[in-house]
Amino acid sequence: MRNMPQINGTKDVVAYVTGSFQDRQFTPGDLIAKSWERSLLKHGLDPKTPQPVDILTHYEIQEQLQLHEDYLNIARNGLTGLSKRVADAGFSVLLTDESGLTLDARLPKMSKDIWQNAGLLVGSTWGEAQAGTNGIGTCLEEKESMIIHHHEHFFANHHQLSCSVTPIFDPLGNLKGCLNASCLNAPGSKESQFLTLQMIIMYGRMIENSYFRQTYRSQITMNIKETNNFSDLAQEQLLAVNERGIIIGANRSAFAEYENLLDRGQQLLGMQIQDIVGLTVDQLLTKSNGGASTVRHQSPKLLDEIEIAIRVPANKLVTNMNDEVVLKPKEPTPSAPKHRHPTLEKLAGEDEGVLRNVQQIRHVLNKDIPILITGETGTGKEAFARAIHDASDKKNGPFIALNCAAIPESLIESELFGYKSGSFTGANRKGMKGKLEQANGGTIFLDEIGDMPAQLQTRLLRALAEREIMPLGATEPTPLDIQVISATHQDLMQHIKDKMFREDFYYRLNGMSLKLPALRNRDDKDFIINCILDSELGGSEGVVFAPQARQILHDYHWPGNIRQLANVLRYALAVSKEKHITIDDLPIEVRAAKELYKEEEIIPETETEKQMSLSDFVHDEEGRRLVDALRQYRWNITQVSEELNICRSTVYRKMKKYNIVQPNDIY
Repeated sequence: MRNMPQINGTKDVVAYVTGSFQDRQFTPGDLIAKSWERSLLKHGLDPKTPQPVDILTHYEIQEQLQLHEDYLNIARNGLTGLSKRVADAGFSVLLTDESGLTLDARLPKMSKDIWQNAGLLVGSTWGEAQAGTNGIGTCLEEKESMIIHHHEHFFANHHQLSCSVTPIFDPLGNLKGCLNASCLNAPGSKESQFLTLQMIIMYGRMIENSYFRQTYRSQITMNIKETNNFSDLAQEQLLAVNERGIIIGANRSAFAEYENLLDRGQQLLGMQIQDIVGLTVDQLLTKSNGGASTVRHQSPKLLDEIEIAIRVPANKLVTNMNDEVVLKPKEPTPSAPKHRHPTLEKLAGEDEGVLRNVQQIRHVLNKDIPILITGETGTGKEAFARAIHDASDKKNGPFIALNCAAIPESLIESELFGYKSGSFTGANRKGMKGKLEQANGGTIFLDEIGDMPAQLQTRLLRALAEREIMPLGATEPTPLDIQVISATHQDLMQHIKDKMFREDFYYRLNGMSLKLPALRNRDDKDFIINCILDSELGGSEGVVFAPQARQILHDYHWPGNIRQLANVLRYALAVSKEKHITIDDLPIEVRAAKELYKEEEIIPETETEKQMSLSDFVHDEEGRRLVDALRQYRWNITQVSEELNICRSTVYRKMKKYNIVQPNDIY
């Protein structure tokens, strides 16, 4: 930006922006001032140089509409209902994705040119980085409902707009986009738009609640409210739980209500419903007669009496001998063959991050979007690829895996593309179908894609772009109809910088990126242990872990991840007596954690140890490293555990050992 004076801080930004136009004689609130500062200093925009609203091409718009098809279908009724109530007042209604791209627009009966000139149409991009301070972009940045009125907009060509907008979140708490109502040249002050904002917020919550119900239509869900409060549809608190009573989803009102009640470091998803309402799933079903009536209960967590309405899919309920409605036990039916490979939900377990990944995968299934899976060796990349295949429309087609690191460079081209008979000396007389052709109608899984030779990347890039291959010696191309999933444990961005991996090939493979966490960072190790025992080692029935042995399995850093854990369990069962696993039954490299366990859990603390403070262990290397890491990552326990290569529970135990307490003023 030329001729711009030296600007230091928010005051200078406000002075510059308001001074740029004669008619901006007002003092913005903190939220607007912060947004102006981001627009000017972070995004490099200048209010004196208005930018036209970016609009995607027709092809790009269709691509995005396909990608967000489920979201649009759920939001459409809410969008239509809102538009009917505000269109006659001159309001346009827009629905966007999380980047600010307009996916749907309902416009009042005025000249289309007016709205097109204002940029209020499908395909327009209103992110703050492109359009400066505006209702949509600033709402997505701040993640809260707001009004951006007239001169609060960063660019002068948006001053005729008054925008009321609210963010929309999915049942895992992820930002999905926003709902916006805008009018042109609205008379009156910003306060005159407050009633419009309340209507937008109400319809936004209704869309979120519809999203919740659609997502968890086959799960147990609960609607919770205070007994004496008037029922407000926009504020109803919704929770979804699995058969074990673990909370797997919530709407925004529930997140806001209950996360304030949790202890520091706790998260709503993954908790037991009993910890929130004071009753187990079985107790709730008994009291509600399987969801037929509401339950009134005084929860120890909540101050007021609550009323719980439960919805249970009919196929999850049975009646026991006492004529009580209970959850149907999970028993495999003899007539149904057991699925050989775990499903996406089984692989996700009870870890919040992986559950979120599975939700994202469900959104892109069958949309012809290539998926790149990254993660350390042994985290289950091929298992996830196979589960994605089994969940897709191509599940009845072949699943073909190719390990790009295990095939000699001289053979990988023929392995991928195949050849016709007589193509070269030593070739099979009948020719050979390549892996890509074998995968036709199904899924090709390219494992260790980071090890693919550079010259072959070019040819595969062309094949994936054109969706056809030319086997060696062939005269006609073979069309391809395949789902492409690739995986690597390597840093492909670094490979691109080192000229070892083509950047265009990377973006061809990476339509969606799925990063699998290392086992040491997962919060559901007991679930994973039971799954391995059930699926690979004959079942968990009768298997008993000594407390110290289980604790070591939790604390060990697992460099080989889930694959290593499976081998450790297989070994432990083989050497244990009557399936009772003790420390001595663990392999020697895992058993080394025994000393750490003894030091932290078995040896009683002396009075001196109980009174240790930061000043007492300034010379203790372990304590000093822990404090340094906590300060560096602002007491984010997950990041500290990754830095020190230990699990979160060990971080908490070491904090207790050294009497380290998080200060109240870190934020």
